[in-house]
Amino acid sequence: MEGMEPLNEILKRIDQTSSTENTSNDSELEELTSSEVHCDICDDKRWFVVAPKENSPASARTVIPCKCQERVWGVKSSDRIRQYSDLGPLERLTFDAVELGSSDTFSEPSSFREAYHAAQRFVSDRQGWLVLSGPSGTGKTLLAAAVGNALVETNQPVRFVSVPDLLDHLRSAFDPAIGAQFDDIFLQAIEAPILILDDLGVQSGTAWADEKLDQILTHRYNRRLPTMVTTGQRFDELNDRLRTRLGDPYFSKLVHIKSGSGTPDIRHSGLDIRLAESMTFDSFTSKGASGASSAQKRSLSEALEAARVFADHPAGWLYLAGPTGVGKTHLAAAIVGESIQHGRNVLFKFIPNLLDDLRRSYGPGGEQSFDNIFAQVRDVDVLILDDLGAEVSTAWAEEKLYQLIVHRHDAIMPTVFTSRIALETIGDPESRITSRYSEAIVSRLTDAKVVAERYLSAPDFRHRGASPRPRATKKNTRRR
Repeated sequence: MEGMEPLNEILKRIDQTSSTENTSNDSELEELTSSEVHCDICDDKRWFVVAPKENSPASARTVIPCKCQERVWGVKSSDRIRQYSDLGPLERLTFDAVELGSSDTFSEPSSFREAYHAAQRFVSDRQGWLVLSGPSGTGKTLLAAAVGNALVETNQPVRFVSVPDLLDHLRSAFDPAIGAQFDDIFLQAIEAPILILDDLGVQSGTAWADEKLDQILTHRYNRRLPTMVTTGQRFDELNDRLRTRLGDPYFSKLVHIKSGSGTPDIRHSGLDIRLAESMTFDSFTSKGASGASSAQKRSLSEALEAARVFADHPAGWLYLAGPTGVGKTHLAAAIVGESIQHGRNVLFKFIPNLLDDLRRSYGPGGEQSFDNIFAQVRDVDVLILDDLGAEVSTAWAEEKLYQLIVHRHDAIMPTVFTSRIALETIGDPESRITSRYSEAIVSRLTDAKVVAERYLSAPDFRHRGASPRPRATKKNTRRR
């Protein structure tokens, strides 16, 4: 249906066809499924959305059920709306089933509460778009189903669609021999009076799938049809066309549901689980290796204390410097473990490996992958960058480090660096940070208002600083 028809014309068409349709054999029609009942009145859309103007708000629209609904879903209007919604097993998920307490096991309470109230407003207003984003398991589908069920209870026609399932159905029906079935499925999504699209971004990213989704969203955006979308992707990970439509500040409400304390996992932090288990604050010794002086032991104690404080209350930057084997990475790994236990999103990145990953993703066809990796590191709540200065100092590498450091410095985002280079010598030629970005990088790393440095001066733990022990003789080990 192109545009919106006047109400009197729609009612006239229904009256003109109802008399002939009533002569049909009702028992036979009841056996037909929705896709098998063809209607010339509504062109199989099942509803008419009538409004004074093309872009009228929801409050000015009238949704009229077509006469064919009686043949498809029965006479009772509530039954017809329930069947049309396609909520199925999700009918049990209502707003009453949503717990809004202080539990943060699956989602961060304040962000989930914001999403909950935005969902309720969408039900009452029935206009604009509502977009919920967040990691898997944070309650997006729960709220989407609650919206669908609340609308059904108030006799508002709504269609709940899983995006991956929708595209699977469209692919299976995409055959010239059964083209009518494809059109029926597509029209149910594109023309639904209110549409809920669940799990956008989970579908396989083929050109065909992207085209179908773009057609649905563009049509609904241009006609200002109420739509709710859930996605597991961050907003900046979506393609440009999706961001344009979903991010319209005058038409769309975006809410990001953050992970709860039960969601972060050491396996997602970038730190090898064996290191996480062995490198804890409890296993770190400030006594140092054999032969450590009192001054060296003190430097280890001060670094341990600074790392504990940062882990408990991440703020500013912590710069752990010192020669190889003094425990810098040990303390950084301990911070990761503590951050996970506190429910914080944290990433541990060995800088040379990070730059290798970025290089591999940077090239023809890899732009989105590069953007995703870089954004994940740039925006994470707590970032641990291990072994600054070990990377090969190319202009490209330092440009990426510069962009990363500037972003996190400007926002004062909690960040930990480990390095064999003390801050007082970081700008020297041997520090490897000597390109055109060096001055800007060094300036931020040496900002005393943001950065706290702890220099670990001690013998190499791996050597233990001790002479080899003499082997026991057979005489000493023989049992008596």
